Amino acid sequence: MADIYVYCEEEDAKKIITKVIQTALEDLILGKSIIRVDFICKEKEPYFILGILPKKTRKIIKLRDMAEIVEQKKEGEKIIYKLKITDETYLPYLLKKIHVIEQPSRFEIVTDSEIDLDMPIYDTSKDFLDKLMDFAFRVFPEGMRIKESFIGDAIVLIASERPLKENEIEEALKLKKMLES
Repeated sequence: MADIYVYCEEEDAKKIITKVIQTALEDLILGKSIIRVDFICKEKEPYFILGILPKKTRKIIKLRDMAEIVEQKKEGEKIIYKLKITDETYLPYLLKKIHVIEQPSRFEIVTDSEIDLDMPIYDTSKDFLDKLMDFAFRVFPEGMRIKESFIGDAIVLIASERPLKENEIEEALKLKKMLES
């Protein structure tokens, strides 16, 4: 589970927010993918800063992860491949990358595109970032609208009911720098 640091003026609020963060991490199955979470709670202002330091979890899905070549034959100048889909999860992304001649079933594709089992199909870090944003929306109090997000090796989001002040944005950037060092 990620290390969680909550900075609040009220001790009861700190306990509640810590529990909200733990629950959101468990619900989204993010606990093992995040090293550290910092939450700065300025309830009297009001604004809130959430800092997340994720592990390096980037994974590229390759063709071999979702399909196998069951047949190939040369027709004129082209090679025709018949693919057997073993995992449909990323099939829409494959279909965007190749020219489909025929799809006899949902688990078979015939193509004249150049096929390599090591060709990249999808970058899962896109899904991970979506999960992190979902996590942030679950942690921030209702009514707070995300005004700024800073994404790099660490992800820091700041939310408020009102326009953000320059010193608040600086505080968020300071947290990002600290998490990345």
